[in-house]
Amino acid sequence: MKKIIALTIAAMFVVGSAFAQQPTTQQQAQPQQQAQHNHGHHGGGHGHDCGNCPNHGKHHGQQAQKQQTRVNADGIDIAIVKAFPTVKAVQKTQKWTEVYDAKKKLLGYALYSKPASDGIKGYKGETPVMIALSTKQVILGVYLLENEETPGFAKRVEDAGFYRNWNGMTVQKALKKEVDAVSGATFTSMAVAKSVRAALETL
Repeated sequence: MKKIIALTIAAMFVVGSAFAQQPTTQQQAQPQQQAQHNHGHHGGGHGHDCGNCPNHGKHHGQQAQKQQTRVNADGIDIAIVKAFPTVKAVQKTQKWTEVYDAKKKLLGYALYSKPASDGIKGYKGETPVMIALSTKQVILGVYLLENEETPGFAKRVEDAGFYRNWNGMTVQKALKKEVDAVSGATFTSMAVAKSVRAALETL
């Protein structure tokens, strides 16, 4: 009887020890998992810059979603409207899209990077752009179009003023322009720069 009691006590001690070690094992695993999670994402920097992990929404909002191209009441791409507020009509040509006001005066040109930029990807997907040009072919602005990039990264690039890098430049000067990547959004910003170059090289 004493042997049975002793064996029972010993068994209880072993089970209790096993349960006591389980949290420790999980706690030890968490730092390693977290280190793997944080390592090398989006430019290889420290901290949480990735956009492809289960907990990413806690840091940058929703996962990447396709942003649809919007048009105004006249059916004109909203990016063109932003660049040319008085636009009333557009005319697509083989080279670019001509932009006109209500009096049919030429306001400038809208140059789309696609299909030249097809295959140029940021962190999650392609980053096509529209480049607004004056009638003298001076860059007025660069606008990110329909994309599947992580919203947090796209916003970081915009907040950094990255799209203004080419404003006021001629096509020739813009092609020679070297731009610095946006910290924390390296892949996205460099993909945008490549898309801009791809578009300008078609002229």
